[in-house]
Amino acid sequence: MPAIARDVMVARRTFLAALLMGAVFTPYGLSAQLPPTSPYAHVLDLYRAGQDQAARLALAELTSDQIARGKETLLEAFDSTVGDQASRAAASMRVAVLVHTERAIAPRARDSVPEWRYQIGVARTYVEKLASRDRSDPFPRTWWLMTTAYLQGQFALPAAKEFGDWAHDSVGDSPELFLAMGATQEMGWTGQHEEGVDSPFKGDLKDAERAYRNALAAQPDLVEARLRLGRVLTLHGDTDGAVRILAGIGEGTDAAYRYLARMFEGDLFERRGDAAEARRRYLAATALLPRAQSAYVALAHVRHTMGARAEAAEDVRITTLDRSVPDAGDPWFWYSRGLSWRANGYLDDLREMVRQ
Repeated sequence: MPAIARDVMVARRTFLAALLMGAVFTPYGLSAQLPPTSPYAHVLDLYRAGQDQAARLALAELTSDQIARGKETLLEAFDSTVGDQASRAAASMRVAVLVHTERAIAPRARDSVPEWRYQIGVARTYVEKLASRDRSDPFPRTWWLMTTAYLQGQFALPAAKEFGDWAHDSVGDSPELFLAMGATQEMGWTGQHEEGVDSPFKGDLKDAERAYRNALAAQPDLVEARLRLGRVLTLHGDTDGAVRILAGIGEGTDAAYRYLARMFEGDLFERRGDAAEARRRYLAATALLPRAQSAYVALAHVRHTMGARAEAAEDVRITTLDRSVPDAGDPWFWYSRGLSWRANGYLDDLREMVRQ
């Protein structure tokens, strides 16, 4: 998928070095509204200075009481009408959101459901407080998108659905939130009906279609919403509608989107019983990304049904030639995981917001 992982920032702005010096020589002096000797303030200062891992480790050492006291102090300051206390507290709350979120998704915490719930719950409290004052603030909106995308990547679909609903209540609708909510529904349905996964969250194609149409109504050039709408219409049996939607993904669009669009067109023509046209679409996909494997597998299947078994065997053989190509290199890998490919980009955006 395009822009799966954005480049890590190499150049730090001049003031970041100054913050780092502050964290070394006056470790408790930067986080506004917290006592100068507060270990919670120290955690936030470390993160603000770019010492992400040190901040996460320091947070892991804090007791729940220390975190609760720090959180309460910041929330009270946020509600203050004295001077600039509220704005300074908001800045520290944004930092705290990221520290707790990164602690929640760290490997050690990911294996512990209680730790995940606790850390992400603290972050959510801050986010909802920030959004209560300004629903247009990009920080809460981006955080909701990031956590929903992350949960989709973990196939934690009931939680992803819950976070999407909370996001809607917290910051209102946006094209990307519609896209995320639709992807959760689509993943739930395909897992149940296409992959045979028994899950408490079944997903609903009608809800997915509605979400994607809302996303496109708000942002007509949101290509991923168009791509996913075409796929959902196919799964729903509306192949005529899917053809019209997917045809709009052509030249000028990222190759990964075009690859998937041609793949999905091939699938819908297969479902119609038009094997020759399906083969043509799959061939178009292989030409776009010759090293991706899923189009060759689909092509092999349709050729086999047409009786071209030697060609089908060759298509399968092609997928084994380049062993340096990881599974994650195929756009289908990322598509099947919802918006998880966007999660790192959202996280980078959030970090930039607190360090600008």
